Amino acid sequence: MASDRLTVVFVGCETPENAGFLARVAKNFGFTRLRFVSPLTPVKEQGLVTAMHASDVLESAGICSSLEEAVSDADTVVGTTSDRPTSHRNVLRAYVTPREFADQWSRTRSSTALVFGREGTGLSNAELELCDFVVSIPTHPDYPSMNVSHSAAVILYELALASHAVREARRVASPAQKQRVVAEAGACLAKTLQPAHKTRIARRVLRSVLGRTYVSPREASTMIGLFRRLKLNLSQRPRRKGKG
Repeated sequence: MASDRLTVVFVGCETPENAGFLARVAKNFGFTRLRFVSPLTPVKEQGLVTAMHASDVLESAGICSSLEEAVSDADTVVGTTSDRPTSHRNVLRAYVTPREFADQWSRTRSSTALVFGREGTGLSNAELELCDFVVSIPTHPDYPSMNVSHSAAVILYELALASHAVREARRVASPAQKQRVVAEAGACLAKTLQPAHKTRIARRVLRSVLGRTYVSPREASTMIGLFRRLKLNLSQRPRRKGKG
């Protein structure tokens, strides 16, 4: 499994709640390998409060004395930072986005360590030197830093999606189904006193709405049945007699 190739590493955890949240986020997206480097708090004991149903991930996490130890079995080490460079000369913090990282990672079979830094200061330059490259989440300049578990959620979601560990999307109705919905709605309107040009507009609007909302096959089928019943009822409705 692709998830077995990734180890999430948290350096210098200062707040035990974040340890639990990180375990929880990792399990949300199917990742269970977690390691802590020199935590400043008893992460396993106190982090259980926020770990919830990911307590197994937290309890099985490794505790390492150095980053070198934590990433020793990884073929690729990926650092994270919110301190994005303002100059191309800052090669140490030159970064890729989570989506770019996920796209490349999903094409490999190598083991990877994804390293998150301290809540207050992140990863040091010395620690980034141990990383093969850096990933960063583009955020608004007014508030660029994210909580470690929030950052992990964004990155792990992209990895899970790219590796098909989670469903990419719900099923969408086929073009033929959507055309039937529009056709049945048009047939209903044909049974009314709606002018032809307004019927054409209504059909166009319905087609646009169906496209934008990515209607599911079940939803399309239900609408087809609804319009067919309406059409039948309109066909059986007694016609008004003209005034004499």
